[in-house]
Amino acid sequence: MEKIMLSSEENYSLSLSVFESESEQAAGVVQIVHGMEEHKERYYDFARYLAAGGLHVAVADLRGHGEDAPVLSHIADRKGDELLIRDQQVIADWIAERYPGLPVILFGHSMGSIISRVLLQTDSFRYAKAALSGYVNPNPAAPVAVALGDAARLSKGSRAYSKLLDGLALGPYGKSIPDRKTDLDWLSYNEENVQKYSEDPLCGARFTIGSYCALFSLLNRMGKPDACRSVNADLPVLLIAGKDDPCTGGEKGRANSRALLEKSGFRNISVITYEHMRHEILNETDKEKVYRDLRDFFLK
Repeated sequence: MEKIMLSSEENYSLSLSVFESESEQAAGVVQIVHGMEEHKERYYDFARYLAAGGLHVAVADLRGHGEDAPVLSHIADRKGDELLIRDQQVIADWIAERYPGLPVILFGHSMGSIISRVLLQTDSFRYAKAALSGYVNPNPAAPVAVALGDAARLSKGSRAYSKLLDGLALGPYGKSIPDRKTDLDWLSYNEENVQKYSEDPLCGARFTIGSYCALFSLLNRMGKPDACRSVNADLPVLLIAGKDDPCTGGEKGRANSRALLEKSGFRNISVITYEHMRHEILNETDKEKVYRDLRDFFLK
């Protein structure tokens, strides 16, 4: 594994980890976009698996995430949504320069799936395939969340915290699991994974108001199919999730995500939904099946 620091907008240093394919002729490069309040190291096991299967992998900490973040869980004072998209474009530029001619596959999980869908509105021709894991369902109330975030920022400032925004973003997920032992049980059935997340100082760090403004703006942008320009209609897109993942909005929410992508112009969509899995399908006890399915999709 090689660690690289990339310079992005506003002189922000992106911490990028690269795993080289174990095959002499790599089949492609997977660009991983991780989720909210976590970090890139949680994807190292998956990255090594893909590298052993013939793929290069590049995974970076999101702005405001990971051990190199200037302020943990603070994405930006303003326009964080635009900066997060630009960061992924910087990473894609680096990949194209490092591995010219190789197909690039976009993989986004959770908040990373939101970032990926907004990125695909303008950059879909850069990618050979896209996989969205734990994909958050479209929310018609997103404009209201944007307005509440803006009001909180004006009142308290970008680097302050808001119980209202905490509850708006994550509250429903914790309450969605009956007979839960912790408010993090929605992450997975795998109790060991839940415990590791809760004990990890780089996971679960509370979002600032500025970070919520970025998240809500991305969610709002994701829900606008008319924002898509020059979409690669034939791009293979995989929607992959646990059946019991509250982030996807259940069967109706998953159907809405697919319908939104189709309305945006994507017509080559496949779906895998796993029984007895929740949000972090890469960390469930039966994760090997998920690993294989994703590898097969990337390589076929």
